[in-house]
Amino acid sequence: MKHCINVSMAAVLALSLTACATLETDAGDSISALAYNRGMATQGPGHYCGAGQCDRPPKLVSAVAPTYPTAALRAERNGQATVVFFIDESGAVSDPTLESATSPDFGQAALKAVRSWKYRPASRAGKPVRVGPMRQIIPFELEKDG
Repeated sequence: MKHCINVSMAAVLALSLTACATLETDAGDSISALAYNRGMATQGPGHYCGAGQCDRPPKLVSAVAPTYPTAALRAERNGQATVVFFIDESGAVSDPTLESATSPDFGQAALKAVRSWKYRPASRAGKPVRVGPMRQIIPFELEKDG
């Protein structure tokens, strides 16, 4: 069964959503980082590198869509989860925490997906640096076929 997951990105410093890409995917498929990175670029380096944290923001390299929880899929239940995390000097997600979720199953699926994401790390004066916190809002929305 195909489902549509709307992936939106928002950082802690700007709570408004600035990028939204609708991705037609099977659970757990790789997703393109293009729309995500475009959204980050529109906010500019100052948004992610405020207070001298970095001079080049992070860039998403690879990501996997969260797996839609089976029980939610069967019940045709929508929801969302918000994960807060840092991006370390290697570009890995670090210290991910679930900020909120409409149900625990959406929260666990979102955390599992975000933990696997990989970034080109932010840098300051040419050296990789840890940045964050970042906030990722992940809506789980099903579209009916037909």
